Amino acid sequence: MRPIESVSETSGSPSNVWALLSDASTWSRWGAWSSVEVEGGGQQGPGAVRVLVRRPFRLRERITAWVPEQRMAYELVDGMRVRDYRSEVTLEKTATGGTVVRWRSTYRRAGPLTALLLRLAVRDACTRLAKAASTYPDDATLITVI
Repeated sequence: MRPIESVSETSGSPSNVWALLSDASTWSRWGAWSSVEVEGGGQQGPGAVRVLVRRPFRLRERITAWVPEQRMAYELVDGMRVRDYRSEVTLEKTATGGTVVRWRSTYRRAGPLTALLLRLAVRDACTRLAKAASTYPDDATLITVI
């Protein structure tokens, strides 16, 4: 398996980070996706499939683990040419009340361009999530992270 890992620290608490992760409707405001929703309109949780769209991509991910304020894991169902892609986001509280966000992914096989896109996407998502959590919920409207 080929690993990808990104780590970011935020002043936001684990509950702030989790609030952003657990609400798929916020992902398009802090992340790079134009839309994110759970198939069937349900909530995120084990077994749920979320759909992430950013042209030309439309990905489907199945949530495989869900421990509020600690850990979320998922696997790619379809949308990219990669084999056995799995990812886990863990949250660790810091001594100052902030959070270390760790986004770890693995995959078995991907072409060079796909592998590069995966690395960039994991790094970008981890950084954007940490940045957004540092202002949430102090700001009543979630900022768009550029």
